[in-house]
Amino acid sequence: MSIVPFPRRVLVLCAATVFLHLAVISWLGSHIEPVRARAPRLTPPVLVAHLRAPEPTRPLPAPRPRPAPKPAQAVPKLKPVPLPAPLNLDEPVAETPVDVLPAIAAAASGPELPPMQAGAPAKTPAVQSVPGQEPVPTVPPAATPQEAAAPSGPRRFRASVPPSAELGLVVARRDADGTERSGVGSMVWRVNGHAYQLQVDAGVSLLVTRVNLLTTTSAGEIDEAGIAPVRFTEKRFSRALTATHFLREEGKISFSASERNFPLQPGAQDKATLPFQLAAIARADPAQLSGDIDIQVGEDKDATVYRFVSAGQEELDTPLGKLATWHLVRPPKPGSYNARLEVWLAPERDWYPVQIRNTEASGAVTTQSVSKIVQLER
Repeated sequence: MSIVPFPRRVLVLCAATVFLHLAVISWLGSHIEPVRARAPRLTPPVLVAHLRAPEPTRPLPAPRPRPAPKPAQAVPKLKPVPLPAPLNLDEPVAETPVDVLPAIAAAASGPELPPMQAGAPAKTPAVQSVPGQEPVPTVPPAATPQEAAAPSGPRRFRASVPPSAELGLVVARRDADGTERSGVGSMVWRVNGHAYQLQVDAGVSLLVTRVNLLTTTSAGEIDEAGIAPVRFTEKRFSRALTATHFLREEGKISFSASERNFPLQPGAQDKATLPFQLAAIARADPAQLSGDIDIQVGEDKDATVYRFVSAGQEELDTPLGKLATWHLVRPPKPGSYNARLEVWLAPERDWYPVQIRNTEASGAVTTQSVSKIVQLER
């Protein structure tokens, strides 16, 4: 067997390759240092801590002393008064539809506008005839009106309160800008011996029902001075109930919405009973309408003396027809109040207040006129 020789060129390439590898390895060995192991540490590291003096602490302020709690005010006990059973006032009082006007009730229930009331038979002394009407008692007109600021010795009046009755009311309002509104109201007055109960509602008629926007109640006694309220409440739409207390044994008027109180004067009234008391004064003796009629009225958070004067006799056009009336006025007084309150009493209708009008300082006028009078059994 013959051996085939490698070509000389192949041998030369192999030799060159080996030479290059050896040259690279020699170069790397001269440029790369061997890894040297680090000598172990014989001493542990030393930690140095620096201490700093603590900052001085600020003294805490001394606690403020808490005010001593106010002692709870004892709720005065009211003298129990026998009252009749609750009244059902769900039936509408107006037979004709009216606008839905919530502003009517708020205006009619302001401090200057007491609700309409009912009356009863009256004595008729010297009379003056009115064409087309029955004779009406003649009372001399009063002097120029002027309001007194809580007189120390108010004039005393004899009183004969009207009997039980229910009144329907028509409410008309004209705003200061001339906008006219209308609404309805009702009032039920009951007398049971020496006690009375009064409920007044104001609202709007909606087809077959009525929505109350204001409800006031008054309960108390009947004494020699006439109506003697013990507790008056007022509930307006979307507002909390408030109460006024006439504490006769303590001789003061207090309020649920205020810590204030006022000395109680003889013959003091609330906003609901005020027109009734005027009717009771006229019913006892129409001659008492001559001169100033000062009546203290507890309302909201205050007690104010109302001064009424007689404006004479008038023939009044009402939903019940034309009525002969006596016109009483509480005129405005600059610097004290700017509203005007008027009450019309009808002798031929047992001295019922058949119309009440409140003129506000802005010029808005709210008038409540009786549309129905039904006397009730005791």
